Amino acid sequence: MVAYRALVQLSVSFAQPLAVIWGGFLGAAVVMFLVRSLALKWGRQLQATGTYLPLAPVLRLTCALGTPFVKLLQPLQQITGHTRNVLGTPSATEEAHNSLDNSPAEPASPQEKGLLKAIINFSSITVRQIMRARVDVVGIHRKMPYSALIKQIHQWGYSRMPVYTEGLDKIDGVLYVKDLLPYLGAPSDFVWQNLIRTPYFVPETKKIDDLLRDFQERHVHMAIVVDEYGETTGLLTLEDVIEEIVGEIHDELDDEEDRYYTQLDEHTFLFEGRASLHDFCKIIDPPTDLFKEVRHEVESVAGLMLRLFSRIPHTGEEIYLGPYQFTIEAADSKKIKKVRVHETVAHSENEEE
Repeated sequence: MVAYRALVQLSVSFAQPLAVIWGGFLGAAVVMFLVRSLALKWGRQLQATGTYLPLAPVLRLTCALGTPFVKLLQPLQQITGHTRNVLGTPSATEEAHNSLDNSPAEPASPQEKGLLKAIINFSSITVRQIMRARVDVVGIHRKMPYSALIKQIHQWGYSRMPVYTEGLDKIDGVLYVKDLLPYLGAPSDFVWQNLIRTPYFVPETKKIDDLLRDFQERHVHMAIVVDEYGETTGLLTLEDVIEEIVGEIHDELDDEEDRYYTQLDEHTFLFEGRASLHDFCKIIDPPTDLFKEVRHEVESVAGLMLRLFSRIPHTGEEIYLGPYQFTIEAADSKKIKKVRVHETVAHSENEEE
């Protein structure tokens, strides 16, 4: 996969700009096709034999030569809206997944494969996909008495909580519980509002790799997510971002009731309707294109069911999509609460083969 990425990078930094200048966009398309084909043909062989290392000096040289041409084309990229690196595009991500699944090298464990796939996907995930939804956000009213504040902190166990004036759309600060430690014995009229810190707002379309960089530069661990109208849509922490690579992190304060799914057997899961579609796909690992059309339209398992049924289904109703059987385990007239997902054994056996 290293050799493949190297060859693709060569095509981006050198071949494509020259092809556009000398041969127009048709020339660029031809060059990219040829280089990509060579990478697919020889990349795995180079990876298996270790002979891709001599490519490093060539890669450095061609990157240096190609950089001026890339900068010349940046205004054109902005006009077309295609500003992200080719390695971050869906096609390149899918090819990286295929290379990982079909690598001739020593087979990786499921945990190692999952970690590598998480790293590959990391730069393409948006804040909206992994944020804690607004309905699950717990905040503090700015006028809350100090005694009531302490009780609420004990009840929820969070280390940081947003502070609002007229509701979650008017968040104007964040309270760090550690800032209260020196004042635990303070009287009930203690003015805790003096400890409120400035909140950090991010758009829901922001990529989480950019957010992680912002967290590091700003020395903050929490971001308030807003939509295009400035309304609060959710909340995201540094832990949420890190979990996208290493998996779920549980501590002694985590409640088992907060888990969004339960594995019933090898092929069956019970999901909360509020579970995000992104987390759902990480757990069941569906075929790549199964939810491709709806991933940008729905955010949760409940949203997926509404899309499939085109209405609010009743408890006990079933529907099929690809190799999966979805059964509504709990629902009322307003929302879907629990969904059972069963993967057909035939599909599982095909995957193992």
